[in-house]
Amino acid sequence: MLHIALASLLLVCGTNGYPSPPNGDTKTLVMLHVLFRHGNRTAETSELYPNDPYLNRTYFPIGLGQLTNAGKAKEFSIGKALRERYNAFLGPYVYPGLVDARSTDYNRTKASLLYCLAGLFPPRGEQIWGMLNWQAVPYNFWPRDNDEVLLGVNCPKYVLDYNKQTTSPKQQLEFSKDKGIMDYVSKYSGLNVTSYEDIYGLYFAVSTEDELGLKLPDWLLKVWPRNITDVAIKEYYVATATTELKQMAAGYLLQKMINDTKTKINEDPNTQFKKKVYLYSAHESNVAHFLITLDIFKPHIPTYGSYVTLEVHKINGVHGIKIYYQNYSTNKPQLMKLPACEYFCPLDQFTELYSEYFPTKGLCGKTAC
Repeated sequence: MLHIALASLLLVCGTNGYPSPPNGDTKTLVMLHVLFRHGNRTAETSELYPNDPYLNRTYFPIGLGQLTNAGKAKEFSIGKALRERYNAFLGPYVYPGLVDARSTDYNRTKASLLYCLAGLFPPRGEQIWGMLNWQAVPYNFWPRDNDEVLLGVNCPKYVLDYNKQTTSPKQQLEFSKDKGIMDYVSKYSGLNVTSYEDIYGLYFAVSTEDELGLKLPDWLLKVWPRNITDVAIKEYYVATATTELKQMAAGYLLQKMINDTKTKINEDPNTQFKKKVYLYSAHESNVAHFLITLDIFKPHIPTYGSYVTLEVHKINGVHGIKIYYQNYSTNKPQLMKLPACEYFCPLDQFTELYSEYFPTKGLCGKTAC
C-alpha cells in the first residue's frame, strides 16, 4: 500500500579491529537501516483502567492514541538529526528508490514517519515547488494482521506460544515474585492484574496522563513511576522468552535487514538511483525486542523517538555492521558493542551470530500480505 509522506534516515557507528572513521564520517558507508519509536501520544482506549479518573476523556481534537505536538516535534527532530549526520551520504535530492520508508498500521506511527521524513528531506534546488519547505515522499504500510516484519507479535503462532509462556509453571513463579504490586494495583485500579502484561498496559495509560500534566490518583503515587516501570519492563523478556518468540517479535525484521543489505551489495554500481536508506516507524516494543534479540538491551522503556541504526560499511574490502542506539540519555547516539563481535561486525559473522533468530517459512501461521 503506497502512501505519500516524507522520508527519514538513520544512525550508526565505529569499529574495533578494523580502521574506523570518526562518528559522522560517511566515506565507508554503504547503507542505513533505522528503526524508531513514534512520538509522544495520548493514551489508547485499551490501556485505560476501570477506575481511571480520565476514562471518558476524549482528548479532542487530538483523539486517543494520537501524536501530541511534542510528539510531532520529536519525530521531526529525528529527521533533522539524521540529515545532519548523513547529509554527505544522502546527497541533496530525493529520488525514486533512495529511501524505503515503512510504518506499522497505526495513525501515530504513520504520522511520525511523515514528520521524520519532513525533517530529513526538505526540498532543495529544483525540488522546491512553493513557499512551503516540504515535499511528499512515498511510504508503505501493511495491514496489522499481515505485517510479519513489524508486527510479528500478531502472528497466530506467536499468540499461541506467548500464551503458553505466560501460563507455564516457570513464568507463573516469576509472576508470583511481584504479587505484592499486582494485588495493590488490582485493588485500586479495578483491573484483575495477573501478569506483567497487565502492568505494562497500565504503564502507558499512566505515563501519557502524567506527561500531559494530569493529576494522578493518590494510590498511584505510591508505586509510580519506579515500581510500575520496573514491572512493565519485565514484559519485554516474557515477550521474547524463547527462540521462536524472538524470531517473530524481531527476527522477521532482522532477517529483512540482512537480505536488503545483501541486495544492496549486489546493486548495479552504475545506477543513478542508488538505494541508501530503509526507515521503519514502529513502537517501543519493536525497539526493545530488537535490542533483546541482539543481546544488547539494558532494562528500560525505550523513550519516544528512540531509534536503532544499523550502518552498513565497507572497510578494507569487508562489508560489516555498526549499530547505534539513541535513547536521549546522551546527546549523540551510542555505539553498541555486540557480545560476540567487534564494534564493526563483518556481515558474514553478524549473519552467522543471529541466524538462529531468522524465522522459517510459514512460522507465523498465516499468509502475509
